[in-house]
Amino acid sequence: MQEYTVGSHSNRARPESNRLCPSHFGGKNWEPGAYNPELQLLYVPVKEGCNFLTTAEQKDFVDQGGTVKPRERFAGGGPKTPERLYGSLRAIDPTTGETKVSERLEYPNFAGVLATAGNLVFLGHVDGTFSAYDAKTLKEVWSVNLGTGINAPPVSYSVNGKQYVAVLVGSKQPNAIMPNAPELKHTSTASMLFVFGL
Repeated sequence: MQEYTVGSHSNRARPESNRLCPSHFGGKNWEPGAYNPELQLLYVPVKEGCNFLTTAEQKDFVDQGGTVKPRERFAGGGPKTPERLYGSLRAIDPTTGETKVSERLEYPNFAGVLATAGNLVFLGHVDGTFSAYDAKTLKEVWSVNLGTGINAPPVSYSVNGKQYVAVLVGSKQPNAIMPNAPELKHTSTASMLFVFGL
């Protein structure tokens, strides 16, 4: 096994990794960022918090009396996240890598951001909140709860000179969040497209 940082992985000889910060779910993951060319800032949704990786012997394969067939799924351990993860929205100078502004979010972000020429940054959250932030300060200037989790990035378009922002909602709650956020257990997963005029 190749290990880039000693202790960052678990194995049979060492069943639990060192504490990983950020957790293996993030910091910056696949969720899209957005760029404001006027302000020359890159907006990035980030997963914050720590966890561990564990290795355990798999004992429920069919030849051991269980139901799991070999190669059916990854087996033998996984993540252990004893602390609640959270998120942040960051405005970064892409030429230096310096974080200019950061806003803490209650939950890790799985949606991605949209930056508009009107100096707004839009972001959806797993609790169903859809928010607009000031592009310079990252302070929230508007929000609405759409009643179901959001893990899709918003998009913008115009029709006859009027600008709209659309977002798809209805995400299943991520396993990275559920163990430490029981308030989201009964969040609806009804898929809908919401469109807002600017």
